Amino acid sequence: MATAPIYCTHKELKRVYPQIDAFDTKTPIYGWATDDVYVAYDSGLVTDLFIDGKDQGSGKQTIGTVAATAVDNAGGYTATATSIVVDDGTLVTDDTYIKIGSEVLYISTITTNTLTVARGKFGTTAAAISDDDSVFKHLQASTTGSAPGSNGNWLYDSDNDFLVLKYGSDPNDLLTEAGEDFDTLITQFRTDASRYMDSKLDPNLPREQLKDKSGNFDYMVIRTSALIAAAFLIRATDPTNEVATALMEEAQGNIDALNTGGAALSWQTTRDASRGIIRDVSYTDGSVRPVDTRGTWNGTFDLIRVLVVTGGALDGTATYSVWVKDGDKLGNQQGSQVVTAEKINGDYQSLAGGLQIRFAGESKTSVATATNEWEIEVMGAGEHVDASGVKSVHNSRWL
Repeated sequence: MATAPIYCTHKELKRVYPQIDAFDTKTPIYGWATDDVYVAYDSGLVTDLFIDGKDQGSGKQTIGTVAATAVDNAGGYTATATSIVVDDGTLVTDDTYIKIGSEVLYISTITTNTLTVARGKFGTTAAAISDDDSVFKHLQASTTGSAPGSNGNWLYDSDNDFLVLKYGSDPNDLLTEAGEDFDTLITQFRTDASRYMDSKLDPNLPREQLKDKSGNFDYMVIRTSALIAAAFLIRATDPTNEVATALMEEAQGNIDALNTGGAALSWQTTRDASRGIIRDVSYTDGSVRPVDTRGTWNGTFDLIRVLVVTGGALDGTATYSVWVKDGDKLGNQQGSQVVTAEKINGDYQSLAGGLQIRFAGESKTSVATATNEWEIEVMGAGEHVDASGVKSVHNSRWL
């Protein structure tokens, strides 16, 4: 399925705002206690855990949404009971933890379907247990018979708001952080910024044409979305930040310019399009090159091809040829040749379709280099000039 485009890359975002890495939104976790494993109480929601910068996601444990088994005792159990019968003892593991209601229990041994347990682990409160109460795995081992996970295994208990961690070193001595992988976070902010920019652009600006002929987004589009993304990320940690405000002001100014026609994108037809826009295809620095055109193109769209055929000085030695489109090809594809090896003299000379071209160099001794090539993009003089503007909106009222 096709997805909406993201207008700037992570690298482009950093070029627009190099300090962006300073706004990583990870939150340090302090005050780890020891209760068989390490526990951080009142940790707040933890979706990803990092220890000394390393993502511990691969070792994350989860509390299943489907019960592993259920309590099997018609009379239930008191809050002090340490022997509990379940429907199927093979579905849980000894030397691990389970959860019944909001209470976490430690299983020391299993005899068929009878669990010997320690109650109220990780600061939870032991409570009465009823028949058929669901039994969920809590920090269970990844393989049967092993201790509760390996280094890096962790679990956030949302019912009790604590984080449990199995680790070989004391996390109080390490940089332990909750948050989101920064690259993933940046991707989300770039996506949000792109969709925000879409919502602010005039609907008359076609989104499919925000790229140039090379398949790249126009720099105005890249910069504006990067400014928005940077502002969003900064405001996530500092809502009143003045830098974020300045970034958004520049972004809004760019959007206003695009909406009112005060800025042009590469795909838009501009007033000079009928005179031709010269672009290098192959050029040797310091050589003679086209510097100007004059006249008015009397055709429709074309990419005129201009090629230096013979190199040399502007004394009758250097020559150029020109191609325009025919029924099958544009000029840059050598559709139809209209100028053949004409000598370059530095004055206005023949191009095509009502246009003339002038070559010049950096100095009077500059020479033309054979095989140097340019394309000249032209639009007919009668073509519509693309610019957005204030449009009327039809309102309907249903009674």
